[in-house]
Amino acid sequence: MKKVLFASTALVMTAGVAAADVTISGSANMGVKSIGGVTSVTNEIDFDVKGSGSTDSGISFGASVDLDASQSNTVAGADVGTGANDPEVFISYEGLTLTVGAVGSAGAQGGLKDVGFDEIGIDNSAEIGAFAARNVHVAYSFGDVNVAMSMDSTSGTNTWALGVNGSIDAFSYALGYAENGANDTTTATIGYSAGAVSANLFYVNNGTNTGQGIDISYTSGDLTVTAVYADNNGAGDQDAFGIGFAYDLGGATLAGGFGDAKGVSVADLGVSFSF
Repeated sequence: MKKVLFASTALVMTAGVAAADVTISGSANMGVKSIGGVTSVTNEIDFDVKGSGSTDSGISFGASVDLDASQSNTVAGADVGTGANDPEVFISYEGLTLTVGAVGSAGAQGGLKDVGFDEIGIDNSAEIGAFAARNVHVAYSFGDVNVAMSMDSTSGTNTWALGVNGSIDAFSYALGYAENGANDTTTATIGYSAGAVSANLFYVNNGTNTGQGIDISYTSGDLTVTAVYADNNGAGDQDAFGIGFAYDLGGATLAGGFGDAKGVSVADLGVSFSF
């Protein structure tokens, strides 16, 4: 993702600080969606403001916040400018990073791909894990392995999580466990990528139900075609399946998809880009 300088190239600091930068990166999309036969024109904007720096002793530090907004022409009150979200502050040294803020759960590892320019929700049928909010996150990376632990320091219940992900040759893996008081969630994803083909197998147990699914992608030049199937063992129609494409325009992506999400027809077509 291309970084756009927000303040100055470098702000020279004192008291042992070598330098600091403030940058803005972002993404946006626009297109047409159809859910259960109701068609809407939508757009979404997400800016990430991040300040980072380092000390002479090699300690890195920083903070970030998201500026989000979205709009849909068919839903009353759907012009949403949510302002500043997901505030995070971090400090890092030799692969070990401590983050405090809206960090989410370390147990939320892996998952399935979705299709469409803004995703049409096929993967949601399998991804039924319960991940309580966390505000303290510790991560460590070594080689191709990343491990993490998170906890909610304000909760009176036992809410913590562990996660690990990495790769071995053409295979990747992601495992997560989250303790949420009365319930716990375990997830596992195994991925494969070689040449033009990639795939993921996903499984989750949230203490009540299980979910599972598979996605397969094929890339030829700038075009990628993806098929997804997802399901869980809850009552009623929980099956979901879809197929979609993404075409790289060079700095932007034209994408679309269609399918069935738990008995509801879903489709979209639009453009997304990052800067």
